Amino acid sequence: MGCGACCAFFPVAVQQADLVGPGLPPALTCFDKNHQQLMKGTQTSLSRCAALKGVVGTRVACTIYDDRPAICRNFQRSWENGRSNPLCDQARGIYGLQAFSRY
Repeated sequence: MGCGACCAFFPVAVQQADLVGPGLPPALTCFDKNHQQLMKGTQTSLSRCAALKGVVGTRVACTIYDDRPAICRNFQRSWENGRSNPLCDQARGIYGLQAFSRY
């Protein structure tokens, strides 16, 4: 993957269903001041998911890709399914990356 901006910008909420079975390693989660369970690293204003390896915008990988939280599985890149995603565009902009094109 060549982006990863969303993984290094937004808090990543973890639901109990994400922790069922072999799934997401609980050691990669923490709680914020509001007692919401998040992926480690995303609980601060300088977010970066602990499972993200590499350099944002160059080459990144999720070390728990098959077991990533539902919020990650459901996050769509702009124009991935024919629609823009302003959140994707916002995260990319923070890292100096252009928004994905419709074409």
